[in-house]
Amino acid sequence: MKIIELGEYCDIKGKAGNLNKLYKDFNIARGFIIKNDVFNQFLDLNNISLDYDTTRIKDEIMKGVFPEEKELLKYFKEKKYDKVIVRSSASLEDGNKYSFAGQFASYTNIDISTLILNIKKCWASIFDDNVITYIEENKIEKDFTFDILIQEMIISDKAGIAFSINPTNGKEETLVHASFLQCEELVSGKVNPHTYHITNKLCGDELLEESKLKVINDNLKKLKDIFKKEVEIEFCFKNEIFYLFQIRPITKIYFSLSSYINDEFWCSFKNNNWTLFTRSLWILGATKYKNKRINNNVTEDITLYYPYNEKQIRAFNGNQPPLDALTIKNHSSEDINNYINESNTVSRNIKTLSLIIKENIDKNNFDYFNVNLKKLIKYNAIINAYEYLIGSLGQELYMNLDEKTIKNIEQWRNSEDNSYFPIYDSIFKYVVDYFEIDIDIKIFKMFIHVNELIDLCDKKINKCTLLKRIKKREINGFVLLNLHHKRFRNKVVFNKSIFDTVKNRFYALQNNIFNENKCDGIKGYSTFKNGKIITGECVVVKNNDVFNNDVENKILICDVTTAKDIQYIKNIKALIVNNGGVLCHSAIFSREFNIPCLMGCEVATNYFNTGDMVRFDVDNEIIQKVSSGD
Repeated sequence: MKIIELGEYCDIKGKAGNLNKLYKDFNIARGFIIKNDVFNQFLDLNNISLDYDTTRIKDEIMKGVFPEEKELLKYFKEKKYDKVIVRSSASLEDGNKYSFAGQFASYTNIDISTLILNIKKCWASIFDDNVITYIEENKIEKDFTFDILIQEMIISDKAGIAFSINPTNGKEETLVHASFLQCEELVSGKVNPHTYHITNKLCGDELLEESKLKVINDNLKKLKDIFKKEVEIEFCFKNEIFYLFQIRPITKIYFSLSSYINDEFWCSFKNNNWTLFTRSLWILGATKYKNKRINNNVTEDITLYYPYNEKQIRAFNGNQPPLDALTIKNHSSEDINNYINESNTVSRNIKTLSLIIKENIDKNNFDYFNVNLKKLIKYNAIINAYEYLIGSLGQELYMNLDEKTIKNIEQWRNSEDNSYFPIYDSIFKYVVDYFEIDIDIKIFKMFIHVNELIDLCDKKINKCTLLKRIKKREINGFVLLNLHHKRFRNKVVFNKSIFDTVKNRFYALQNNIFNENKCDGIKGYSTFKNGKIITGECVVVKNNDVFNNDVENKILICDVTTAKDIQYIKNIKALIVNNGGVLCHSAIFSREFNIPCLMGCEVATNYFNTGDMVRFDVDNEIIQKVSSGD
C-alpha cells in the first residue's frame, strides 16, 4: 500500500492537496494520505459494483475486507499516532468551483482500534443522499477521485473559521468566527461564535486578543497570495501556536452594491471638473499600475455626475488609509525623489510618443496610431500611479521630509508637463472623424471611458453602442466606481436604482456635514498655528479658475488653489479651502507667505457667501460667520 506523508511531493487535489501544498510553510498537523487507488483496490477485492443501488453499495463497503490492513496499522504504530481525525478529500472538494462543505463524512478522536472502520465510513459517505443531491444540483461529473486524509488530532484551546473577504456582502474585511470549542462544533453550528470584523483596526476580546487576530489576518493574506483567490480557512490555537486545519477558495461571494454604498463610511467629498475619460484613466493607473512597494489596496472612492450639477462629486472611503504603515515606514525622501525622477522620465517618453502619434494621424495610419495610443494610455496611467504614491507618501512623511524634497514634490505636482498632454485633443478629433461619429468632441471626451476608447479602436465595440452609452450618460448622469471588489473596479454604472442610491447617500452625507457645522462654524485643520484670530470680509470662489472679485486683504474661501493662482491671492488675509492636504499648493503657499490657511473644510464654499464677515480662530482651527453680507 502506498502511503503518502503530508509534505511529500505528489499530484493530489482537494482538501489533502491544499494542505500538502502548504505543509512546509505553515503549521499543519502531521498526517498521511490514502490515495483513491486503495479505494479502487478495495472495490475489486470485495467485488463491489458501483451499479448497485446506493444502499447496497454502502452496506457492501462496511462489510468489505480492507486491503493490506496489517501494513496500514503497522505504519500507524511506527509513526506513534494516538488519536487522529479521518477526513474525506475528494478531488473536487475545496476547489475553485465547488466546496462540498460538510457533504462528506469526517470522524474525530479516532484511535487504532477503529481506524479501518472509519476509513470505510468515509468511503461510504460518497453514496449518501446529500452528496448525490449536491452533485446533481451542481451538474458535476461523477468521475472524481476520493482520497482519505488522516491527521493527528489537535485538542485546541481556541478554534475558528476565517474569511479573507466577507462572503455575505463582499466587504473588504477579514471575517472571523471563533469559540473555545473545537472547530467541528463551530462549523456544525452547535455554538454561537465570537465574531470579529478586521479592517484596519484589531479589536480583540477575552477569546482572541489583538495579537491572535493579527496572526490570523497575516496568515490569510499569505494564503490569498498563494492561491490567487479569496480564501476561507479553519484554524485553531494550541499552546499559543496557530495551526491551519483546512483551506478552500471561497466559491460564492454575495455583494449588494446598494447596501455597500449605504453601509460604508464615505467622506472627504471633493468636487472637480474631470472628464470621465481622465478620471477612469487615473483609476486605471492607481489600480493596475500600482507600485509594488505599496502593501495595501488603493483607497476606494465613488464619483457621481448628473446633469445641471456644477461639478462631479467624488467621495472617499474614510476607513481606508491612502497607504498602510509598512509602506510609509519603508520610504524616505530619497525614495520620493526617485519616484519623481521616474515619473519625469515617463513624461518625456509621452512627449516623444505624442510626436509619433501626431505623425500617425497626419498620415492617417490608423493601425500604428492604435498601437501607439495604447502605449500612450499605459504611460499616462503609470504617471497617475506615481501621482497617487508620491502624493500619499508626501502627506504621510511630511514632518520627516527635507525642504528640498517638499519643493520637489510641489514643483512636480504643479507642472503641466506631468498632467496635461495636449496630444489627446488631436486623438479625440481623429477618432471621431475616423469612425464617422456624429458627436461634439467635448461631449465625446467628457463621457467616454478610457477602456471604451481602447475597445472602439480595437473594434470590440461599435460606434452605435458607444453613442447610446454616451447619450445616456449625458442625459441621466453616471456613477464611476473604484471599489476593491473586482466587478466594480473602474466601472461606469447608470442603472437608475444605483444612481439614485449614490445620489441620495451623498446628499445625506453632505447635508449632515453642513448641518453639523451650521451653528458652530466649520472645523478644519490649520497649516500652521500662530495664536491669532483673524476677522474680516470673505470672498467665496466656487470655480477656482475664475477670480473675478478683488481678494486683497480679504479672507478667500475656495475649493483649493493651484500654482497659477498665486498672482491673485498673495495679498489675502487668510485662506479657507474645502480640500487639499499638507503638500498641496494651498498648504505650501500658506506656509511660504505666512498666510494662515484652514484646510479640509469640505462645505465652506456652500456655507459662506461673498461679503460675509467671518472669524478664523487659527489655533482652534475653526471659522465662523460673524454677520451676513446680504
